[in-house]
Amino acid sequence: MGMDDARVGHEEEVDVGSVVVLDGSTVREFATDEKAFTSAIDKMFASLDSNGDGVLSRTEIRPAFERLNLEEMRFGVPVTKTTDEVNAPPVTKTTDEVNALYDSVFDTFDTDHNNKVDLMEFRSQLKEIFLAIADGLGFAPLTMMVEHGGLLQNAVEHETNTCYFWPITN
Repeated sequence: MGMDDARVGHEEEVDVGSVVVLDGSTVREFATDEKAFTSAIDKMFASLDSNGDGVLSRTEIRPAFERLNLEEMRFGVPVTKTTDEVNAPPVTKTTDEVNALYDSVFDTFDTDHNNKVDLMEFRSQLKEIFLAIADGLGFAPLTMMVEHGGLLQNAVEHETNTCYFWPITN
C-alpha cells in the first residue's frame, strides 16, 4: 500500500485562517504604510505571475478574485443576510454571469486597457479596495476569519507589530 492509498478515507486538517477582531483603522493604517503595503502587494503579485513576465493575465489573476468570493462580499466584507435570505434557496449564477463579474473586476484593474495588469495597476487598485474596506468597516470592531497569508492577515499583523504597550504601574 502506497502513501496515497494510506490517505484514502482520511480527511486532512486544512489551516485556512484565523479569527481576528479588526476595524477600519487596522486596514487603513496598513494600506497607508507604503513600505508594508507595497511589500505585501508585491509578494502577492509575484505569486500570481506564474510565467514571470511581470504582468498578470486574466487567467493568472482569476484565482485571487475567486478567493475574494466577490459574489458574497461588498467592499471585502461579507454581506449580512436577513433571516428570510438565509433560509431561502441559494441563488446560483450562471457560468457566463460569474465570468462577466470577474471580467468586470479585471477591467477595473487594467486601467490602461491593454488586457494585462502590471504591478503599478495592481498596487493602485488594491490600495483603493483596502481604503474602501476601511471605510466600510468604520470604527466598530468586527470579528472575522482571515485567510492565512492573505492581505487582511497582513493588516492585522502590521497593527500588532506597530502597537505600543505601556506598562501599568501602581
